[in-house]
Amino acid sequence: MPQAPSTRWCPTPKQLMILEEMYRSGVRTPTASQIQQITAYLSHYGRIEGKNVFYWFQNHKARDRQKLRRRLSRHHHLLHSCSHPHSLHFSEETFHSPPPPPPLPFYTRSYLTSSTGSPSPLPPPSHFVIVSREDAAKRQPED
Repeated sequence: MPQAPSTRWCPTPKQLMILEEMYRSGVRTPTASQIQQITAYLSHYGRIEGKNVFYWFQNHKARDRQKLRRRLSRHHHLLHSCSHPHSLHFSEETFHSPPPPPPLPFYTRSYLTSSTGSPSPLPPPSHFVIVSREDAAKRQPED
């Protein structure tokens, strides 16, 4: 019996690079609208659906949390496995988790719509302006 072709999404190197750049720049949980726009942009570089973008961000966030937990667990184990606590000279900063990220950023509407008000293609990640919700609220025109 012949096998059905795989339907699993396999990102192209360019799609992966763009997604990772967005993640590094602060995008963690894009809105439904942002997912649509990111999907449209990434579709220029290969097959992709909105659910692929959604799950990619979910999985990437989960893997980051797992790495942090493993790192903290190793440090904790190292600290408590020493018979002489003063035999290792680590600064306290070594074992503190990194500071929390700034408030969840999002793209301003001016970058996601053209002057006519219709959606415009997403610019490359290097052109994104990420602002806090408070700053964006100050910049939004009154409807």
